[in-house]
Amino acid sequence: MGTDLNIKLKTFNQISLSQLNAQASFLDRIDTKYILTEEEFKNVLKDLEEEFYVLEINEKSVFEYESVYMDTKEYNFYYQHQNGEKNRTKVRTRNYLDSGIAFFEYKQKQNWITRKFRYQFKDTMEHGTMNKESNKFFEWVYQSFYSKSPEIIFPSLATKYHRITFCSKSNDERVTVDFNVRLQDLRNEWKDIISLDNLVILESKSMSKDWKSAQIMKKYDIKKAWSCSKYSLGLCYQGMIEETSRFKTTMNKIEKIKNSK
Repeated sequence: MGTDLNIKLKTFNQISLSQLNAQASFLDRIDTKYILTEEEFKNVLKDLEEEFYVLEINEKSVFEYESVYMDTKEYNFYYQHQNGEKNRTKVRTRNYLDSGIAFFEYKQKQNWITRKFRYQFKDTMEHGTMNKESNKFFEWVYQSFYSKSPEIIFPSLATKYHRITFCSKSNDERVTVDFNVRLQDLRNEWKDIISLDNLVILESKSMSKDWKSAQIMKKYDIKKAWSCSKYSLGLCYQGMIEETSRFKTTMNKIEKIKNSK
């Protein structure tokens, strides 16, 4: 979104990573997503400034992330979402490209609550792999929820994107804003990378019933997005799975956003 975005973010009050993690880590939270155009986000940004801090590290507030998602051979984790199961699993590694650190992450959604478990890799070269330690960690968390051993999982999809992170000044909400989203099929090296141009995904993470970003979205008549997992959408866009009905409405809206630029 260019130089103008960086200039605007400099007008925000900043928060450090250590402060953010201490005040608003939200490993257990309710996630709420919105999809909007870059132009709509510029309007929303004006309202965020009054109520939110922006994360700044080494004088930067826009960071590049890469996530590699793991799934079974038959994409069981995807189909938990497609089939509308209340309890579902997501497993990934995440590389914070600007910081030189990477994590193994396990997310379990139970009804509306998302629980997140993770550990930091000793070496970023472990990102995108299922090694002995990550398999052990995955099996331990999985068994705690399902009381059975999991199937073997391995890389399926990579996503790259830029992210801005905000924290409410009352410390009851964390907001991430993702854009420049790119999707790569890791099970077919001949597939092209797909870019979701002009798309902005804003996600609120909070346990509050009256989160501030919802009030801002309502002001601009931006509705909640349902079935908006970057992983699931990535599989759909890359044609890696057959059944995509749950995500059609969101994909249609994304196409309108892409074509409106």
